[in-house]
Amino acid sequence: MTKILETKDTKQLSLDFIAGLITSQGYFNWINQNKGCQKVPVFQLKMSVDNKNLIFAVRNTLRLKEPIYEYKQKKSQFVLLLVRKKESIKKIIIPAFDNRLQGRKQKQFDQWKEKFFQEEKKWQYRHLEKIKGPKIMDVEKL
Repeated sequence: MTKILETKDTKQLSLDFIAGLITSQGYFNWINQNKGCQKVPVFQLKMSVDNKNLIFAVRNTLRLKEPIYEYKQKKSQFVLLLVRKKESIKKIIIPAFDNRLQGRKQKQFDQWKEKFFQEEKKWQYRHLEKIKGPKIMDVEKL
């Protein structure tokens, strides 16, 4: 995949319009990282390369910082917005699409969102463990 150069001069889109795009072209799921040891939430919007300006307009309207990628699959070319940063998902993606999607995509989003908040508690716990550091050894027991 190749990153595409920035396109900042795009039309501002309504969240309802973007929700319509997501209902048909969006994807909410989890991917494995670190050889399957860690599951990471992912939101993706994949469109034909002909819609490059539209996908930039979505990204810019949502004020996301993630790059847009272009890639070829068989004989077709696509552009891809891929969001994996937990902070972007929590503060932008979830509030933007909560109760805005339709049908099966709303159900998929609700399940993904619920799992995100369940996993977030584990991430916070792991973060606290790292801050505490290793336990001090009790030398008197040696």
